[in-house]
Amino acid sequence: MLERSLESALALAVPRPADVPPDKVRGALTDLVAQDDGPSVATYLQREAGIEQFREFVTHRSIYHLKEADPHTWAIPRLHGGPKAALVEIQADEYGGGRPERMHAELFRSTMTAIGLDDGYGAYLDRVPGITLAISNTMSLFGLHRRLRGALAGHLAALEMTSSLPNRRYATALRRLGGDQEATRFYDEHVQADAVHEQIAAHELCAGLAAQEPALAGDILYGAACALTLERHWAEHVLTRWRQGTTSLRHHDTERRAAKGAA
Repeated sequence: MLERSLESALALAVPRPADVPPDKVRGALTDLVAQDDGPSVATYLQREAGIEQFREFVTHRSIYHLKEADPHTWAIPRLHGGPKAALVEIQADEYGGGRPERMHAELFRSTMTAIGLDDGYGAYLDRVPGITLAISNTMSLFGLHRRLRGALAGHLAALEMTSSLPNRRYATALRRLGGDQEATRFYDEHVQADAVHEQIAAHELCAGLAAQEPALAGDILYGAACALTLERHWAEHVLTRWRQGTTSLRHHDTERRAAKGAA
């Protein structure tokens, strides 16, 4: 029931991109990314944010990054040939190439610890707003259903294609705020890794999958559009709250009850 509700909401919120032939999928992905004009949380963090706002940012991202790569891994047994190999190559990097301490989820855990946050999985589930949950839940929705494997591939490509520069800015922001090498390692790792992953995801995974299964070309672009749209809505929420001088997170239930009692 919850999945149907989410899928219906995505259909209303995200216009389906125009269909293109399979051999035009890579170019269409590039166009979608280029046309996205959402506000930049990364630029704000780099230039203006204080440490508390950076902690809020990390709190939002913890919902996904502490399980980073898992939702997209569900597609591996649903692909074959070149696209499968491409996804495995990306995911192997995400999981540290067999070195537990290099897993991206573990690197993010180190960032959380370094800036004084609880690194337990789901520790901040009750603090993040619905748009943050929607970002993570959409990955899971696409990953849990074989019929949505095209959307999952496009979703991953959009993430990789929009990751490298923002992560450079996140690292710069955290250094400006006093973060050491341990704190910034997660972001530094993504600057290089995602520049490589972008090419693999767009060409070998998505273009390859569209060539294998032309009927999935539209789903690939739709998955990318979902990733970009949700990220834009999330950025609008966060930056609006920060510019109003308030938190982008939800208050604890105890805080809400105290406020209600005082009123």
